[in-house]
Amino acid sequence: MRFRVLGDVTLVVDGHPAPLSSRRQEQLLALLVCAWGRVVPAETLVEAMWGDHFGPRAGKNLQVLVHRLRKSLDDPGRIRHDRSGYALSALAEEVDAWHFAELAEQARRALDRGDLPSAADLQRDALALWHGRPFAGLDGIPSLDEAAERLEQDRRRLLTERIDADLALGRHAEIIPELISMVAENPLAEAVGARLMLAMHRAGRRTEALDAYRRIRAALAGELGLEPGAQLRALEQAILRGDADASLDAGPAPGPAATTKDPAPAPDPPPFMLPAPVGDLTGRGRELRRLTAMVRGPSSGGPVICAVSGMPGVGKTALAVQAAHEVRGDFPDGQLYVNLRGASAEPVETSQALARFLRALGMPGTAIPDGLDERAEAFRARLAGRRVLVLLDDAADEAQVEPLIPPESGCAVLITSRAALTAVPGLPGTHRMVLGVLDDPAAVELLATITGRGELAEDAQAATRLAELCGRLPLALRIAGARLAARPHWTVERLISRLAAERDRLDELTHGTLSVRASLALGYSGLPERSRVLFRRLGLLETPDFAGWVAGPLLDAETRAAEDVLEGLVEARLVEYAGMDDLGEPRYRVHDLVRLHARERGEADEPPGASAAALTRLTGAYLALAELAHRRQYGGDYTVLHGDGPRWSCGETTASRLLEDPAGWLRAERLGLVTAVEQAAALGLSETCWDLAMTAITLFEAQGLFDDWRHTSQIALSTARRTGDVRGEAAMRYSLGTLDLFRQRYTAARPHLDAALALFQTVGDRHGQALTLRNAALIERVEGQAGTALRRYRPALRMLREARDRHAEAHVLGSIAQIHIELGRAVEATGLLETALAIYRDLGNVRGAAQILNRLGTLHLAQGRAAQAGDAFHEVLTSAQSVGDKIGEAYGLLGIGEARLLAGDLDAADARLEAALEIADEVGEPFLAARARLAAGRVAASRGDPGLAMTLLSRAAESFEEIGLSVWRERARQELHAVSTARPVSPH
Repeated sequence: MRFRVLGDVTLVVDGHPAPLSSRRQEQLLALLVCAWGRVVPAETLVEAMWGDHFGPRAGKNLQVLVHRLRKSLDDPGRIRHDRSGYALSALAEEVDAWHFAELAEQARRALDRGDLPSAADLQRDALALWHGRPFAGLDGIPSLDEAAERLEQDRRRLLTERIDADLALGRHAEIIPELISMVAENPLAEAVGARLMLAMHRAGRRTEALDAYRRIRAALAGELGLEPGAQLRALEQAILRGDADASLDAGPAPGPAATTKDPAPAPDPPPFMLPAPVGDLTGRGRELRRLTAMVRGPSSGGPVICAVSGMPGVGKTALAVQAAHEVRGDFPDGQLYVNLRGASAEPVETSQALARFLRALGMPGTAIPDGLDERAEAFRARLAGRRVLVLLDDAADEAQVEPLIPPESGCAVLITSRAALTAVPGLPGTHRMVLGVLDDPAAVELLATITGRGELAEDAQAATRLAELCGRLPLALRIAGARLAARPHWTVERLISRLAAERDRLDELTHGTLSVRASLALGYSGLPERSRVLFRRLGLLETPDFAGWVAGPLLDAETRAAEDVLEGLVEARLVEYAGMDDLGEPRYRVHDLVRLHARERGEADEPPGASAAALTRLTGAYLALAELAHRRQYGGDYTVLHGDGPRWSCGETTASRLLEDPAGWLRAERLGLVTAVEQAAALGLSETCWDLAMTAITLFEAQGLFDDWRHTSQIALSTARRTGDVRGEAAMRYSLGTLDLFRQRYTAARPHLDAALALFQTVGDRHGQALTLRNAALIERVEGQAGTALRRYRPALRMLREARDRHAEAHVLGSIAQIHIELGRAVEATGLLETALAIYRDLGNVRGAAQILNRLGTLHLAQGRAAQAGDAFHEVLTSAQSVGDKIGEAYGLLGIGEARLLAGDLDAADARLEAALEIADEVGEPFLAARARLAAGRVAASRGDPGLAMTLLSRAAESFEEIGLSVWRERARQELHAVSTARPVSPH
């Protein structure tokens, strides 16, 4: 078996490609390959594949995915597992990326010992492993994108080394076609062009070599307005001279020696204003290589401009200063530096920075003009014909830096700023780099480097926890490391314990002149007043990310204006862009340490009551939007009760945009809804709390988010009891009872529903009574007490019609019809189902209609009509998939499987039932899973496989027993008895 990732992610079995069965499997395998055989933590895999959109069952989903990949590999041992994560078990020659790296290293060792033929052969073998861009088709996963870029760089480097080896071995003619193709692909690549010219010249094709030079020169002039570099010009002169020994390092053509009578006075030394480098850029090697490559790269007619942006403390200055020192030799005429203090309340004036540069470039102070424009002109004149590097640190905006840009194409500018600097026409072709926090391994390595403590390497868990408390922010990590280094008697656990309390964390992250708080305060002080208000109130949020609309209620402002203020905080790098949600809405996040600073500023600067008022508006906004989403989902305020808690409107335009897909909005805001319930409880807003918890059931029910359902209902129940809200207590007892029904925990559901019914009767809420009676009747129905169930359903139906709850009315009609189906009363059932279906379709409720169609399919099955049943269940499946209803999807698959079983199509039945069982296990639906196993047992029995049939039927019977469904348990036992008695008797 071979694993290919240098191109499409593919398995090769017995010499033939065997593509994996899903994109998720390809992603998982690619991530494991990137770890080079090391264990990848499960959390890292989940975050890489699902980003910020993974749910509480992400760990289970990963386990299922690993199981499927192992099945695809047909070798479970290939994916190793330990308590922290997973690893790929393979030899280097079995994984093309690993084999490529191994061959490249062998080639370098051959070069070191002067064995050119072996090196060239090894290089050629390594390059032959490539079939396209690494991890082709898996774009969008940052870690894979970065790994692909590293591999591409390694490939390009090795290709250059192989061509140079072939040139040294005299294989000029053989490599010319390859070099021609490479030049055609990138006519501006001077290094490749030089090698083509040299190969042609040495192969006796001098005229073609000079033609190649003219084509490259024309391309450079046409595209960039530049002449070829010194290497190409020198090579052209060597070829014109007929120099048989011409090489890539050919010097300029010899000329007459210059003669002078008197030596010229020694020029002033070039300015060198760079600060000392940090000396350690652990975790930033890739960024440093990228930045230095950009500075040394071609320009588009002017200077090369590179802008590095990022949040406070992320290490922008350290990276830029180190890069400037690395490329210093490329700029022999000097290096200029100024700290523009752009994040402070009083940035450096551009004219002051120009005066400093002019003095450094040799202009006497008395000769420096007064005006900004005149100083800028003098600065440009001083740089004419020079190669100078300019480092502009902590720039405020584009206007501040534009006059400081040199005019010459031989110059380069490095800019650091919290803002992105994207809006000035005078900065064309700027290369931009956004610097983020370090990943866990790099953060831990930086801590170990600063402290010099071996215990950090030995105790990975403690080191990772310390890095997390520092937010993996380089400034915070350096401070924590410096504190440990200065206090050798402190253990790592002691510092962790001191950082654990959020209120004290910024106090602890101070050492000497280094302070996270001071760095953040600098940015805060430079904000406009409205931005400072929003920044403080963002500290109130408890979710890992948030949508832009929340700025509206926090500021008590119109959404668009509030989002503009939020974008200002993004530009100031106090808020981060976190990606797009499924609706195409941008989401944002605040770094943990920034959030702590926002809370501190809120406690110090917010007027009394302002924070509570902002949170009340925010929870009211969530309630208003959730209520509207529910109405759009159900066709009205059906199967839900509302309280009188305050609402806050985001405006009709914003609401329409957000709720174009109500189910999608509920999914995107799941964590926000849960947190809003918690914050309403903390504020004592009982009616908002329980109303939001009940309205959010629309999401929890459809997506199988049972933990969220229980958590929010329990919080709201406690709040209602604490505040004496009897109706809220009734609503939440009803909600918890309904949840237990969904979980098939009927014994646990009864006390909740009984209590809810009594409380609703106390406050005279007939709608609440009707909903509770409806669900209590369901328990009687599934336990085979049809008469008792009907006696509950009938008064519930009357009260629901009084309340004009058409959705719940249709649900009750469907439930009564189910009783008739089970009693063999097809005519009565059909009429009720048709009425219920008409109500749901009139309401536009796709999910409700699918539930009725599911019952119609069941009726067709009972009557032996396989084709009609299949049509109904297919409609159920399509409807469920259209609204993202995983449970409905599983029921549709189950029904289709049972219909195909009835029709005798055992293969199709087996496939559908397996898919239904997989979803049922995924969302935690034991009744649905037991029914799928019951049907699958019948399929196995029909195939003549009694062993498998008995296993499936036994598990189904056990599940029905655990749930407490005696009727279904007996059905499974009858099937099991039929299979066991039909088995041939063993001769033993």
